[in-house]
Amino acid sequence: MEIHSWDVDKDEAIRIQNELKGKVILRNKFDKIEKIGAVDCFYRDDEAKGAIVICDYSTLNQIEVKTVTAKVKFPYIPGLFAFREGPVIIELIKKVENHPDVLIIEGHGIAHPRRFGIASHIGVIIEKPTIGCAKKILYGNYTEPPSFPCSSTFIKDEEGEIIGHVLRNYQKGLLFISPGNMVDLKACLDIILHTLKEEYPLPYPLYLADKISKEEI
Repeated sequence: MEIHSWDVDKDEAIRIQNELKGKVILRNKFDKIEKIGAVDCFYRDDEAKGAIVICDYSTLNQIEVKTVTAKVKFPYIPGLFAFREGPVIIELIKKVENHPDVLIIEGHGIAHPRRFGIASHIGVIIEKPTIGCAKKILYGNYTEPPSFPCSSTFIKDEEGEIIGHVLRNYQKGLLFISPGNMVDLKACLDIILHTLKEEYPLPYPLYLADKISKEEI
């Protein structure tokens, strides 16, 4: 779809979210996953460095890496993270040659006050499957999963509707996972579980993107 302006104020940003959230598809719109991607950004002052990593889905071997550094204009406002990081992510997606079948984005999908976190926002713009994966919850209620690795519970909204998962990683920390776009609730958990490795606290492609984004900024 055509990309809206990112240079907006808070009220206009919320209006855009409310306008676009109806375009989110919570069904799997992919067949076999051959390539998995992940994107993350690191900030220093008013500058952001973003990294996108593409991996083979079956082996998790790295296929491609691209980075972008840009000035950040939009302030940090919880729930409006897409307007801060979105321009960098879109530029990264434009640069890759090996386009992923599913993209993991550091942040939230539908586990968001307006059901339209950064993973949903980017997924709607690029019209591709996306998953949100974050280290902190933004919205919803949950019960902590059991203490063993790869255990999970649901994230629910005020009405009790399931909007995501809380997953315990191999380091016993928590990951907050929700569908972004074109991925259902079961698949988003299955995909994240597949990409977890015992040595790393994040899904492996996202771990790589996080690590690379922090280099040389």
